[in-house]
Amino acid sequence: MRFSAIDLQCNDIMWFATDMYGCVIALTSGGEGNIPEYVCRSKEETEEIEDYFINKAEEICGSTLLIGDNGSLLCHEAESLAKKGIFCFDVSSEPMYKHGYYKISVPDRSLRLAELPDNIRSKLCDHMIDVDVSREDHIMVEHCNPT
Repeated sequence: MRFSAIDLQCNDIMWFATDMYGCVIALTSGGEGNIPEYVCRSKEETEEIEDYFINKAEEICGSTLLIGDNGSLLCHEAESLAKKGIFCFDVSSEPMYKHGYYKISVPDRSLRLAELPDNIRSKLCDHMIDVDVSREDHIMVEHCNPT
């Protein structure tokens, strides 16, 4: 099932992609961030990928949290995902990056698409953002046309 326009506005959707080098990225929309078509097309696929990274992927490295740790779920998940090798971004409130994302945590070692189990790799293989996440602090993505 596709994400609807209401889903995108009312939910803080966590979605995953890879950068131009195959590094895994987690992004949280806050109900405001742009969501690409490859995420909008399937709630089930998005939830399966999220479940894998949140509940099944193992920690592989240290991490750096780039925002103040206020004990929130966002901080906890960003730190946890970074320890699994995933760069984390959250929706930006800066006017020049409206509907975009800013980096909130970084891993000491990047998890790459090639290292993922086949079932997750096959779902993420077309979830690409044309950036180098190790160098970018902000990411802009094109928004899908929700139903």
